[in-house]
Amino acid sequence: MAGVIVYEPDDETDIEGLPWAVTFEASAGEEWASFVCGPYERDDAVKLAEEVLAASRGVTAVVEPLLPVIEAADVLATIAELREEDEAE
Repeated sequence: MAGVIVYEPDDETDIEGLPWAVTFEASAGEEWASFVCGPYERDDAVKLAEEVLAASRGVTAVVEPLLPVIEAADVLATIAELREEDEAE
């Protein structure tokens, strides 16, 4: 599936002023390593992703904020939450 995916966090997450990144990934049966570009302001990240998709096939762009993480415990807590959500589905 090619397209632009824009991460929209829930209302409790404060993303105002955070930098954004775009991850470009292969889609439609192509094989190449994904890569991350950024940081950008949100609107600039979305614009870049849309321009790339308009010019190329077989690409998916994921636009998301770069969340500041200070401690490994924060990352581990997020991983645990995501695992629980996945198991619940």
